[in-house]
Amino acid sequence: MNNIKVGYVTSSLAHENGWGRYSESLIRSVNKKSSVIVLTPKSFEYKEDNMKVHNVLPEVSFRPLTQIKVFLFCLKYFRQVDIIHSLVEPYAPGVALAAFFLRVPFVVTMHGTYSIPPTNFSFKKILMNYMYKRVTIATTGSPFTEKKVREIVSFGECRFIPNGVDDAIFYRNLEAKDDNYLLTVGELKKRKGADLVITALPLVKKKYPKMKYKIVGNLDNNSFVNHLKKMVKDLKLEESVEFLGRVNDNELRNLYNNCSAFVLAARDVEGSFEGFPMVFYEANACGAPVITTKGFGSEYAIKNGVNGYVVEPNNAEILASAIVKSVDSADLMRKNALKEASDHTWDKVGLQLVKLYEDAINIF
Repeated sequence: MNNIKVGYVTSSLAHENGWGRYSESLIRSVNKKSSVIVLTPKSFEYKEDNMKVHNVLPEVSFRPLTQIKVFLFCLKYFRQVDIIHSLVEPYAPGVALAAFFLRVPFVVTMHGTYSIPPTNFSFKKILMNYMYKRVTIATTGSPFTEKKVREIVSFGECRFIPNGVDDAIFYRNLEAKDDNYLLTVGELKKRKGADLVITALPLVKKKYPKMKYKIVGNLDNNSFVNHLKKMVKDLKLEESVEFLGRVNDNELRNLYNNCSAFVLAARDVEGSFEGFPMVFYEANACGAPVITTKGFGSEYAIKNGVNGYVVEPNNAEILASAIVKSVDSADLMRKNALKEASDHTWDKVGLQLVKLYEDAINIF
């Protein structure tokens, strides 16, 4: 099928947040093979010479009024598209209704927690049930997410497509070196498990006494950050743990390149869970092995003893042991990490998306 016209709806195209980084990377890759039109919120300014982006949407929300506005803007801007893809769940009910009226297939990406419909009666439940009823093909990077959704609502095909990595941004530096630190990148939330890494650090330091821990993520007004800082003080790790806040992509690439290992000790917290973190392949693309936990997209991306380790959640001793094993075999781990990332660039993932769009159009 030649030159599919795709309409995208997303909350952001900014690299500073997960949805934005996912959306921008995916759309750029698909835009090389297809024509795209993108709708984003009014508050977000984005200009790209070869991409039609309309900053018209309300702030992202499941609220009924938001869905009405999303529906109307989709009708206005997507009259000539062949398929519509909602890249974030909170806009998807309005997108689904617009796709029905425009008589085109509807695709939604299920990332994680936001894809789960409520079990109690509410407008949100009605909206999400309708969304799943209308979806032509769903896509996710996490079979765990699909399983969670299907426990609550029935829907059709869901195709596994992993998140990718932008190899123009994340790559191995020639001058890279192991600077004896562990690294975590992401929103500082309890489910990300930075507290477990802090607990594990003294155990790692028994074999690698110079090992430190660097944390990248927004530090503003966060009670969990205060909890982490108290842990650091109580464990007398002030000289070993560094909170870096937000960093730009160049700084992030250097941090990935020079770390001993990337660690994401994620766990399910009160129904909130990880989907498929893009940081896995970002780290791997820079030569960093990844230590993470079971129960989400991790088990596809990270192969035990190959490009990292996947361990049971909520266990600092097991986590520390995996970190030590990874550092022990750093050269092999780095080589394997680079290979794994090269197989999952956004250009390669984009081809899978285009195939999904072709299939959705054919079965619609």
